Amino acid sequence: MSGAPRSFRFGVVVAGPPDGAGWLDQARRVEALGYATLLLPDTLLTPSPFVALASAAAVTSTLRVGTWVLAAPLRMPGAVVRDTVTLHGMSGGRFELGLGAGRPGGERDAPTLGASWGSPGERVDRVAQTLAAVRERLGDTVPLVLAGAGPRMLALAGAYAASLALPVPPLATVTEVAGLASRAREAAGERGADLELGLQLVGIGDAVSPYVARQLHVSGADLRDRGAAGWVPKDPSAAVDTLRSLSAQTGVSYLTVPVDVAETMAPVVAALAGG
Repeated sequence: MSGAPRSFRFGVVVAGPPDGAGWLDQARRVEALGYATLLLPDTLLTPSPFVALASAAAVTSTLRVGTWVLAAPLRMPGAVVRDTVTLHGMSGGRFELGLGAGRPGGERDAPTLGASWGSPGERVDRVAQTLAAVRERLGDTVPLVLAGAGPRMLALAGAYAASLALPVPPLATVTEVAGLASRAREAAGERGADLELGLQLVGIGDAVSPYVARQLHVSGADLRDRGAAGWVPKDPSAAVDTLRSLSAQTGVSYLTVPVDVAETMAPVVAALAGG
């Protein structure tokens, strides 16, 4: 990695708020803990992202809100532009549009929404169309976040994105993350050095993201022993050192955490955010 290191920032991914009041309380709490962003996935098992994020923005003042990430194949580009313009205005410019070609299993959502999932190439085409439409209407006023690792997605990140979420497996090592980060910057061309690189933290000490624990049946110790880039020690001082080392080796500076460990990570956020 070359160039000056980027400042750290942290986001919280919330999959399923219990109810309206609980969702608003969660948004306020995430802001109070010092996180930069509140992020909502785009699935049929989670709330409609634009609606829920608008309500979160209404009860916060500094917290940014973002889709994590919007499934481009499930929406027409014009609809995304309309919703983005609305939420950008209603949030006072605090919206970040996260966009991807669709998560694994996302094809099951398409029939319910009356959408065509399409081939991998067609889905990336839709991402490109949506990015172009948003850029044409809003210019650079809304930060664009892409999630992807294929050559075309990395090239689109170089052309459009402020941030790239690196979609690595939960057990990926620092070396593996560094390899993808290097490919991403190279594929992004002239803008590669300017890309903010993001990584999902999946384990803090013994606590593991519930989704990862269910899918892979791994513990915090398993992640530690594997050398997973997405694991940090529970001790805040050790976690700070671990993340600084991760950033130095990979260029990653945007860390997202599941809401279940947001409180645990708060001292680390306080120590690193903006620095």
